Amino acid sequence: MSNTVGPVNSIAPLTPLDNKELTGSKTADQGSTDFSGFFKDALAKLDSTQAEAEQATIDMITGQTDNFHTPVIAVEKANLALGLAVTVRNKVLDAYHEIMRMQI
Repeated sequence: MSNTVGPVNSIAPLTPLDNKELTGSKTADQGSTDFSGFFKDALAKLDSTQAEAEQATIDMITGQTDNFHTPVIAVEKANLALGLAVTVRNKVLDAYHEIMRMQI
């Protein structure tokens, strides 16, 4: 019994991700993702999430919303986003300190 495997021609090659979809910005000369642009976009999204939570809380306090769930969900979403941002910041700082301790 011989089980030979022939060439697989039906599998398409992987295509790279479009960086513009991920970050919304590209550098003009290289076409690669600009880290500062990605960082600014992430901070802007974090700020908008915090603002939405604040507005939902104000709407609940002033009686403009009838349900209790929407503000609580918005506040928890903002809390998780902030926690993620702090965790990423700590990991980046740890990596920076580790690189600075390397012997040349």
